Amino acid sequence: MRFLPRLQLSPPRFQAVSTRINTVMIVLMSIAFVSLVLEYGFYFTDSWDNLFQLVDVTVLLFFMLQQVVKLLIAPHRRHYLSERRMEYLLTAFLLLAAVLYPVAQSYYHGISEQWRPGSLSSVYIIVAQTIILLDILFGAVRYSRRLATQRIQPARLFIGSFVAVILVGTLALLLPRSTVDGITVVDALFTSASAVCVTGLIVVDTGTAFTPFGQTILLLLIQVGGLGLMTFTTFFTLFSGRLSIKERVLMQEFLNRESLGQVRGTLKNIVLLTLVIEAIGAVLLYYSWGDVAFTSERAKVFSSVFHSVSSFCNAGFSLFTDNLAVSGAAMNVRLNLIIASMIVLGGLGFIAIVNLMNARPWGRPSNRLRYRLTAHTRLVLISTAVLIVVGAVLTYALEYNNALAGLNAGDKILASVFQSITTRTAGFNTIDISTMAVPASLIFIVLMFIGASPGSTGGGIKTTTASLVFLSAVNYVREKQSVEIGHRRVLSASVERAYAALLFGLALIVLSVFLLTLFEPFPLLDIVFECFSAAATVGLSRGITFALSDASKIVLIFTMLIGRVGTLTMMMALTRPAVLSRHDYPSEQIIVG
Repeated sequence: MRFLPRLQLSPPRFQAVSTRINTVMIVLMSIAFVSLVLEYGFYFTDSWDNLFQLVDVTVLLFFMLQQVVKLLIAPHRRHYLSERRMEYLLTAFLLLAAVLYPVAQSYYHGISEQWRPGSLSSVYIIVAQTIILLDILFGAVRYSRRLATQRIQPARLFIGSFVAVILVGTLALLLPRSTVDGITVVDALFTSASAVCVTGLIVVDTGTAFTPFGQTILLLLIQVGGLGLMTFTTFFTLFSGRLSIKERVLMQEFLNRESLGQVRGTLKNIVLLTLVIEAIGAVLLYYSWGDVAFTSERAKVFSSVFHSVSSFCNAGFSLFTDNLAVSGAAMNVRLNLIIASMIVLGGLGFIAIVNLMNARPWGRPSNRLRYRLTAHTRLVLISTAVLIVVGAVLTYALEYNNALAGLNAGDKILASVFQSITTRTAGFNTIDISTMAVPASLIFIVLMFIGASPGSTGGGIKTTTASLVFLSAVNYVREKQSVEIGHRRVLSASVERAYAALLFGLALIVLSVFLLTLFEPFPLLDIVFECFSAAATVGLSRGITFALSDASKIVLIFTMLIGRVGTLTMMMALTRPAVLSRHDYPSEQIIVG
């Protein structure tokens, strides 16, 4: 930084000047944010839109100016620059875009009119608005770092992040430009909660009730909800600065990592792996729609991205009125296999996927031990495979002459396998769920209750929970002392946690069913199915969601939220840890069974 003039201030003086500049920028960024909301969320004339864009450009110029001034007067420029490298990368990008404007203008007219925006200046306005939003995002990240230094219970912080995103999503969906004919507050809250909790239950048709702007909001809510706001903010913190010890401890608990050193690598793997898989899925879907009709090429691209994110995040949201039962998609083999594969990858959990990627069965014995499959990954893979096969076989046998009637043998197998996969986690459907008989509906309820695997985007009590409870019960009958998986003994604390998750999961569903029976006249099976779907964040329904009362919708909102964050997490947030006793009481046997 020797090429810059010597204008550095002393640290106290720099802090005082920086605070004043930040105060001005907070006001300007707030104005810019309001301008963006008004421009994109409401309907105004062109003159007003031009005024909003002028505000955005003005704020951006002040943003660049204050970045330069701060760098000039910073007492330790190199350290200051490293702590805010993302903001200065944005500034450098903006300066480069301004310099290259004449060059870009010469290439602009070579772009196809189908993809070309109205003018090149509009492209630069969009870039400016994007940079404003990114700067607001980095400001939110810095605020979240302050929260991490407070003495807030991690479980409460985790739940609070979901509640905050749901409320923001609700306000965004209430904007006039988000919907075609408007939406009620309760319906907006329900839709936002369903998207953030990656459930997929809908009270309005996603494809017809929401505009492209509203669908984009849903897409962002699904993405943030699938990974979790804490994961996103901490990931951006990695690029805007270093993680503090407190932040590492928080993320260590959220990610279930054994050491603080694993947090940084795990976060990068989670976010980057998600974006890569979703990008590949979107490309594959684009070339796999077959006979599905789209209004334009842009609609096809957006639909590919939307369904890729929705499937990997196990959200189950679809832009088609009949979900994936729409003509041209229901029995499209390639389309079904791509979406099913995305669902499985999202449902395995990031920890298991990373372990699979790092596993190396070859090489020296010492390396094999280091890169072996863990007991967790083994249990996830085995339980997932068993549930898919059992669910597909039972669906095929029980619905052969009912929901699967009219399909040929190959299509029946395809539909059975797809529904077995999506029922546990995603909520997509290629058959009419409301026509299913009671036996198959009960099988689906069990599959939904089990759900996906830990550390994934899916819900339910998790495959490992169900497996540990089953193995523990079998071991008790066989008079075996411990649960063993892959020549590894499972800790008794893990088994106890599995039983607690099972108990609290059932308690949540029983309470939800009880409340819905007070408000709704529907058959008990339909209500039970709906509550299991909400608690397991699946999104399948027997057709009663659209007709639910506002009271029932509110009950399901809380059910989806608790199901997404986990019943154990919710209980830990509501209770205080027990004080360790310094003495022990005599033991006594209680007769059970």
